[in-house]
Amino acid sequence: MIYSNNNIRTADLFSIAKSGVNASNQLLNTAGHNIANVNTEGYVRERTNFQSQLTGGVGQSTTERVLNVFAQNQLQRDTTLQSEHENFYNKTAVIDNVFASEANSISASMSRFFGAVQTASDDPTSLAGRQLVLGEAKSLVGQIGTVSGFLRDKEEELNLEISANVKTVNSLVQTIADLNDAIVVNQASNPNDEPGTLKNQRDSAILELASLVSIEVRQSSGNDGRVMVNLTSGESLVLQDGSFNVLEVENDADLNYVSLQLSSRDKPTVLNVDENELGGAIGGLLRYRDDVLEISRRELGQIALALTESINTQNRQGMDLDQQMGSEIFSLPEFVGLEYPDNANGASVVTGRITAGAAGEISSADYQVTINSVTPGAPSTLDVTVTALNADGTIIKDVNGNDITQNYPTADAQSGTFTKMLGGVELEFSSGATYTPGDQFLIQPTKNTADKIEVIMTRPEDLALASPIRLDTDIGNLGDAELVSIKVTNNFVDNTFTDSKASGFDGAGGLHGPGSSPTGAGGVGAPVQIFFTANDEYEVRDSAGNTITTVSSVTDLNNLMAQAEGSAGWPAAFSALDDYPGFELSLQGEPKAGDTFTIGYNTDGLNDNRNGLTMADLQNKNSMLVNNSGSGSPASFHEAYANIVSDIGQQAASADIALQAADALKSQSSDWFQSVSGVSLDEEAANLVRYQQSYAAAARLLSTAQNLFDTILAVVR
Repeated sequence: MIYSNNNIRTADLFSIAKSGVNASNQLLNTAGHNIANVNTEGYVRERTNFQSQLTGGVGQSTTERVLNVFAQNQLQRDTTLQSEHENFYNKTAVIDNVFASEANSISASMSRFFGAVQTASDDPTSLAGRQLVLGEAKSLVGQIGTVSGFLRDKEEELNLEISANVKTVNSLVQTIADLNDAIVVNQASNPNDEPGTLKNQRDSAILELASLVSIEVRQSSGNDGRVMVNLTSGESLVLQDGSFNVLEVENDADLNYVSLQLSSRDKPTVLNVDENELGGAIGGLLRYRDDVLEISRRELGQIALALTESINTQNRQGMDLDQQMGSEIFSLPEFVGLEYPDNANGASVVTGRITAGAAGEISSADYQVTINSVTPGAPSTLDVTVTALNADGTIIKDVNGNDITQNYPTADAQSGTFTKMLGGVELEFSSGATYTPGDQFLIQPTKNTADKIEVIMTRPEDLALASPIRLDTDIGNLGDAELVSIKVTNNFVDNTFTDSKASGFDGAGGLHGPGSSPTGAGGVGAPVQIFFTANDEYEVRDSAGNTITTVSSVTDLNNLMAQAEGSAGWPAAFSALDDYPGFELSLQGEPKAGDTFTIGYNTDGLNDNRNGLTMADLQNKNSMLVNNSGSGSPASFHEAYANIVSDIGQQAASADIALQAADALKSQSSDWFQSVSGVSLDEEAANLVRYQQSYAAAARLLSTAQNLFDTILAVVR
C-alpha cells in the first residue's frame, strides 16, 4: 500500500491509468470543440477542469466557459452606445444632405420669387412680368412641398422601423426567457457541465437586445442560471420568476408620433418608457425624430406659412391692374384638431387656421386645447386653455421659465366663428354646446401644412403692385412739408362693421364717407384729409370736411394717423376696431397754417409700384420668430431657413464625431472580450500537443499496468 499525507490510496494502477486516459480524452474533446467553433458567432471558448481523487487518479471533470463578466458588460454598454449613435447619424445625414443640396434649396426659390416681384414692379403694367411672378410662386410652393413631402415620408419610414425594432425586442426578450428555462433544466440534470451552447445563445440574444435598447443584466438571486434583464431606466424586461414584459408601440392624439409603453404579461400593468434613456438603435431613432425630423418639419412649415401669409397680406393691401383691392395669391390650409384618446365626446371637432395678417406671430409650436367648461346659449361659449407644446409634447417655457399658456373664458362655440388664439392661430369650435369639459385637442399648425399650400391666383392682373391710396398735396400749401411714406395696414372690407377687422375702405374704390362709418362715430366718415391749423397742430377731417379730431403739440410728422388715434377727440367707435382706418402716413419738412393734404383712392394709378416694392422687400425684413419661447430678435425668411440648414448640419457633424468615438470604444471592448473569451488557434494547437502527450502517457501507463498484471498471472500459474 502507498501512504501519503496520512491518506491511504486504494486505487490500483489500472484505474489510475484509465482515469488519465479519460481525462486526456475529455481535454482533447474540449479543445476540438473550441477549434470547431472558432468561426461561430457568439461562441465563448470552454475549459475543462479536473479534481484529483484521494484514492488516486483523476476525479470529476467540470467544463465551463472562459468568461470575464466585466468585459462582457462593457461590450454590451458600448454596443448600445455605438448602435444609438450609428442610427442617429445615418438618419440625420440623409436629412442634412437634402437641406444642404442646392437643388433642394428653398432659399434659392424664395430669391427667384422676390426677384420676379422686383422685375414686375419695374414695369407694373407688363402682363409678362406679372405672369413670371405667378410662375415663380408655383415653383416656390412646389419646392416647399417636395421637401415637406420628403420629411413626411421619412416619418412614415421611421415609424415602420421603430415598430420592426420593437417586435425584435419582444422576440429577443421571449427568447431570453425561454433560454433561461432551458438552462435551469439543463443545469439541474447535469450540475458538473455548464450548458455552454445555451448560454452562448442567450448571451448573443442579450447582446443583440443591447444593440436595440440600453439594458442591465443581473444573475438571478437563486443562482439557478437565470439572468434578469432590465432597461437602464429601471423597467424590467425579463423577471426572476421567468416572466417577461413586452414593449408596445402606443400613441396619443397624433397617431403618427409613436411612443413606447411597457406592459406586463398576464397582468394589467402598463408603464410609460422614458424614451430619453432608452438608448440603442431605438433610442437613436427616437432622438433623431425629436431633435431633427420633427423640429425641421415644423420649422419648415413655420417658414412656409409665415412667408405665404406675409405675401398674401401685402397683396391684399395693394391695388391690382383692374383697380380693385388686392386678393390672396396663396391658399393656406386649415388644420383639424386631433382628439386625445381619453376624450368623452369623440364627435367633437376643433378646426384651426392662420389668422389673416398674423404671419409674424406664427411659431413652430403645437398647441394643446383643453375644454374647461361649456356655457350653452346662442351662441354657446367655452372656457378653454391653450398651451404651447414642443414637438415631443413637453410644454414650452417663456424667457422667464414659465409655461406658455393662455386662458380664453368666452370663446364662441359655433360654426363659422373663429377665435384668435396663440401663435397667429384662430380656432373654430363648430360643435356648439356638445363639448365635454376635460376633453383635449392637439393643434399642429406647422407639421403637416407646408405641402398643402397652393397658388390660387390665376390672373396676372390680380397681382396688386400699386398702393390703393395716394396723398395729394394742395397746390396752395405755403409750407415745404412733403410725403415721406404712406402705407396700407388693413383693407378688410366690412361696411356693416360687425367684424372688428373692418377698415376705412368701402370696397367700391373709395373710403367711408359720413353716414357710413361705425355706429357711435358721431356721423363722421373715415379720415381723408390732414389740415394744419398751425405748424404744430393739425385737424383730421372726413370727405365732407367734418373735423374728426384735432392733434396739438406736434413735435414730428411721423405716423400722423397714430397720433390722431391717441388724441382725446378720436371716436371711441374707431378705437373699438382692430385697425381703423387701416392706413398710415408720414411727412417731413415744415408745414404752415392752412396747408392741406388729401388722402384718396389711387384711381388710375396703374403705373404705381409702391406695393410691389414693399412686397419685394419682404425678404429683407426681420419678421419671423426665431424660437418659440419669445426670446431673440426676429429673423428674415432667408435667415430662418439658413438656421434650419445650420442646425441640421451641426447635428450631423456632432453625430459623426460621436459615432467615430463610439466605434473606437466598441472595437476596444470587443478586443478585450475576445482576448478572454475568444478562441485562439495558436493556444488550442499548443493544448492539442500537450493533451496528446498526456493521452499517450496515460495510455502507456495503462499498457504498463496490463503488462504487470500479465506478469503476476504468469508467476502464480
